[in-house]
Amino acid sequence: MIRNFISLRQAAVGAALLTTITSCDVVDQDPPAALTTAQAFANPDRIAKSAVGMYDQLQDANFMGGRALIYSDVRSDDTNPAPFFGGISTFTAIANDGTVTAAWTGGYRTLYGANFFLQQIEANTGKTSPALEAQYIGEAKFIRAVVYFQLVNLFAQPYNFTADASHLGVPLQLVAPDVTTAFDPSQNLPRSTVKQVYDQIEQDLLEAITALPETYTTSFDKTARATKDAARSLLSRVYLYKGQYADAARLAGEVITGGRHALNPSPATPFNATSYQTSESIFSVAMNTADNPNTNNALGQHYGRQRRADIIVTPYARIDTNQFRGKDRRRTLLLDPATFPATTTTNVFTLKYNNASFDYVPVVRYSETLLNRAEGLAQTNAGISTDAIALLNQVRNRSKPGYAPAFTATSFASKQALIDAILFERRLELAFEGHRYYDLMRYKRNSSRVNYGAPLAVLPIPLVDLQQNPNLVQNPGY
Repeated sequence: MIRNFISLRQAAVGAALLTTITSCDVVDQDPPAALTTAQAFANPDRIAKSAVGMYDQLQDANFMGGRALIYSDVRSDDTNPAPFFGGISTFTAIANDGTVTAAWTGGYRTLYGANFFLQQIEANTGKTSPALEAQYIGEAKFIRAVVYFQLVNLFAQPYNFTADASHLGVPLQLVAPDVTTAFDPSQNLPRSTVKQVYDQIEQDLLEAITALPETYTTSFDKTARATKDAARSLLSRVYLYKGQYADAARLAGEVITGGRHALNPSPATPFNATSYQTSESIFSVAMNTADNPNTNNALGQHYGRQRRADIIVTPYARIDTNQFRGKDRRRTLLLDPATFPATTTTNVFTLKYNNASFDYVPVVRYSETLLNRAEGLAQTNAGISTDAIALLNQVRNRSKPGYAPAFTATSFASKQALIDAILFERRLELAFEGHRYYDLMRYKRNSSRVNYGAPLAVLPIPLVDLQQNPNLVQNPGY
């Protein structure tokens, strides 16, 4: 059972605290704790603030506040082992590892917020306009899909580990129990299969696409709130992980043809604190200095040379490709130091996250969407897809050194060579955004520190949950 539930009263108080008290007579106001859940969802303004509250919970410092991405990347071949994160980066974590347990708890705590909102807006239907009610439901389902996608990839083997994805995933918690039901035996949920979890993610995203707006009026909302394109892009990634390449290409294509997004001239722009909200950033978890102010959780604290500097990216800087080790702008603009001879012993850091506690957490960027479609087309075309090459060039040409020619069909000896070039471009472009390790695993390729399918290639189910829930089963090897 997931023991870290937030009570209905706590959730109601949280929603109530987000509301604005309009009366001038402060003495006559009821204390926030006196508000019921029904009152917290009583009118359009309070419902709107409760919807925003789901994004606040998405900022969980141990999960989508940045750590979920870190736990993918520190196990990849692009970073040095990072001792700060216990045994996660060295594949030596044990079942009672506190960092692993905090990640699991953070993910399910965020899920509770989305599930709680869904239950309450259903119970209070008609309290806001039908269009906004549908939008808020879509936002909740998008958030739930984001969280489950990260959880199932952290704690379960890749989708293709078994032919039908029937291996164990994570528990599918789709309700928000209250204080009277949270410890009921019916809440001792078993692990659903990976296929069942992916099916739920797909269902939530498809329903979100129907309900969400295409865009918003403010730059902040366009980046920090879920849109149809955010759900389409994430679903295209889900389809890549499942091997449904035609569907991946189709969903990514809908984003591209929509014309609402474009690459910035510089690959560094999406990571600049003054420009987090450009159209290239389709969806990010927005942060500010009050959201993650300490030194132990924020992306900028862990990656920044001038801060904790827990994560060294020297292996990425040493990628054995002349085009990258030379003048590629992703190394000249986004690595510190940018000049890195192959024999140096200097530690290298990424500059993607260099703003202490307020770096946005990138979930979906337009460059990924272009590469998603390129990969889907390359996989489904009988030969070498020229359309896939054109999409690959869009991303590569922005950063490649001037002396490197653009790709043409003659650049590739085979369809597989094109696929490998797209995967390599993903490695360069999406580094330290939570992709590399999973890209290796879904292609059944080994990381530099672990082989595909090895028992310890996934994190353990926390011991405390195994002890409290007899229906949970531990991952092999722990």
